[in-house]
Amino acid sequence: MTPIELRQVQITLNAPIGVLTETRRQRILEALEGAFVPQPVPFQGAFAVVNQPAREALFMTDSQLQYTAEGEVRFLPERVEDLLGRVRDVLLLDDRFPLILQVIGHKDANGSAFERTVDAFTPLPPITMRQYFPGLRGLGLRITFEQPPYVCDLRIEPLFSDPAYYYIQFNAGSQQTMLSLARAVEDAANWIQRLQGEMNNIIEEILGG
Repeated sequence: MTPIELRQVQITLNAPIGVLTETRRQRILEALEGAFVPQPVPFQGAFAVVNQPAREALFMTDSQLQYTAEGEVRFLPERVEDLLGRVRDVLLLDDRFPLILQVIGHKDANGSAFERTVDAFTPLPPITMRQYFPGLRGLGLRITFEQPPYVCDLRIEPLFSDPAYYYIQFNAGSQQTMLSLARAVEDAANWIQRLQGEMNNIIEEILGG
């Protein structure tokens, strides 16, 4: 079984942050103890800071607090909870947030992901599909399900920039359910573990091993 390699993890917490004044921005930077530097953003009123060596970023608007890790991601729940907790405390936010989680990963296709998705995702033979869709480059599958308080979807398709890999995307949103920061990060870690464990097993079965 080939593993799912994490390429991006994004945790978004909805929160009534309000206006990010210069004073509040400076306090956030002080709380992060020099690990992050401000980054220009095209959204008025938004504030972004980046830790380039760690390939991490924090992004804030008047209604959201977001953590993103990119590259060869190794998700560390304690670190994420600490970073978000520092910002929460500086902004004097209640410890109650709806969670939106997005995880993007790549998975070795052991051959051509284009061909294998056509074989796996439709009962029609590839030659028939290509008659209907000349230049066909592969198919995608989206599985939507609920596990309260989360509504989730799992997407599988060829990685179009490199057909030797599948592109895997998993989304989970707690909708209007309010969670503590500790619970939100713990749930995110559990979903990531499930994606790389039992969901990966199911993906292998769907794709024919």
